[in-house]
Amino acid sequence: MKKGGLILLLGLLLGTAAFSGFYYLGTAPCRDIMRESQPELAWLKKEFNLSDADFARVVAMHEAYLPRCGERCQVIGEQNAKLRELLAKDPTVTPEVENLLAERAKTRALCEAEMLKHFQEVTRAMPAEQGRRYLVWVQEQTVLRAQAMESRHKTDGDHQMMKEHHH
Repeated sequence: MKKGGLILLLGLLLGTAAFSGFYYLGTAPCRDIMRESQPELAWLKKEFNLSDADFARVVAMHEAYLPRCGERCQVIGEQNAKLRELLAKDPTVTPEVENLLAERAKTRALCEAEMLKHFQEVTRAMPAEQGRRYLVWVQEQTVLRAQAMESRHKTDGDHQMMKEHHH
């Protein structure tokens, strides 16, 4: 019985050691990224094979863009809060609600335009081929991605449901 217990204990120790080793090796790239000066952008450096100089330019652009982006997000948040407040008082679509919806749409459009300009600036800071690949990817992830309402009205990539709804 003592021999069986010893074998079981050694098996558990060996299993624990193996798991720990594989975990350590498997998470090494993530730990390396977290040690970068800009961990939220480190994936960009790796994915698009940026040199240290290219990456430094991208980081500087990102840091310059963030405050302006934050301001626009705050305005949209305030508009959303105002819309919630108006609809809580009166659930009908009043002229004030329509005006606020139009204002919010204009703010969002400005936000998207500024975001696209930023992406294009970043693209120019990268090697040409990597910049083109980045621009295609980032546009698909942001301005070309279907919004919730749009995606609810699509069927097989067309607007059949939307057409039926409006006729």
